[in-house]
Amino acid sequence: MSRFTLSKWLAVSTGLIALGIGIPVVTPAQASQWSPPVKPPAGCGSTPSGVPGLALNTAGDWVIAGYFQSGTGLQAFSVEVCTSSDGVTWSGPSTIGLGVAPAVAIAPDGRAVAIWQGGLATAPNVQASVRLPGGSWSDPVIVSPHSGHPVIGMDGSGNAVAAWAPLNLTQPVETASLPAGGNWTAVHTLAAQGGGVNLATNSVGGVIATWRSAGFIEAASGTILGGFAAPVIVGSTYGGLSALTAPRVALNDAGAVSLAWQGGTRDRVVTRTVGGTWSTPTQLSANGAGGIGTAIDGAGNAIVAFAQLQQTGTPTYASLRPAGGTWGAPTLLSALDDKGVGGVVGDAAGTFIVTWTTSTGTVEALTIPPGGGFGPGTAVSSGPFMNLKIVGDHAVLWTGAGISSETVN
Repeated sequence: MSRFTLSKWLAVSTGLIALGIGIPVVTPAQASQWSPPVKPPAGCGSTPSGVPGLALNTAGDWVIAGYFQSGTGLQAFSVEVCTSSDGVTWSGPSTIGLGVAPAVAIAPDGRAVAIWQGGLATAPNVQASVRLPGGSWSDPVIVSPHSGHPVIGMDGSGNAVAAWAPLNLTQPVETASLPAGGNWTAVHTLAAQGGGVNLATNSVGGVIATWRSAGFIEAASGTILGGFAAPVIVGSTYGGLSALTAPRVALNDAGAVSLAWQGGTRDRVVTRTVGGTWSTPTQLSANGAGGIGTAIDGAGNAIVAFAQLQQTGTPTYASLRPAGGTWGAPTLLSALDDKGVGGVVGDAAGTFIVTWTTSTGTVEALTIPPGGGFGPGTAVSSGPFMNLKIVGDHAVLWTGAGISSETVN
């Protein structure tokens, strides 16, 4: 039985009927409703810009991270973290170093890892800190002398892997691993130049990293502790947006992948089979802008959601792909004057969630149960969107108004 205590004060159940398209319709016996948002303590997860870090495990351990302007000059920002063992009582905020753009991960036993871009503005680097269960954050260590906004993932045994690259496509795309109970490995260079890096891990130790290079979308696969194979080109960037919008990638335990990205003139998605064969890119739309995301379940069913720039706004569309099949026609999810995708997540059981922001600043969410299809979204809280996760039998949506939860599966 999970001790995910947040459910005791956030989750409320209700019925949901799913309208199917592309994947057969199944109406679950019971689905849940988003709870009212509850704010973390003051200072926890605040950021001047960007998405704050959020990680939690099925035992109910949490870590959230942000950064704030703490001074002037070359060292103007400090990284702060807050932790909780139940989602109710929080420690922090604790300042763990100087820098920006922290990312966090947490192991099944509660061991937490934070990694961020640190150092002086004239000589930025990548730094990290670890917190053992019930302990304090370690002093920062320099993982790489090169800069970049890092991303991090972790497997079911607590082994972590991170990747980073600058936004300007002029420095290396790098990665390093942190074995459970060990130290950071030597840095491995995935590409001589790149930007907009992203990665996905699975519970059995697999990993895929993806990034933008000059004119292309590249990906490298491997294992957290065993390293990466040589990168492959999976598509073209199609102009626009440079590295400012990273590709989005999802990986299931069997090794199947869904990878989507935006360009200035179109949105694209590719998939990879369990055997390692990449598809040709599928064009989702022209006039891509306003966010994109993808998820894949344990059986290989996938979803991609994206916002398309129109005269009225940047409404959100989504497409479903059954395992072994093809992408369905994009379906409009939001109002035409809405403001783009927030997040897209899924779990192994087949639940998918898409969020977007309305024209009035409200964050709405659509939860698609296993085997279900598209239906209307639900207004959750005022924005802005901050983060979205599914862990165990709970989904967590963090907005400017606080953290909401719903029970899934």
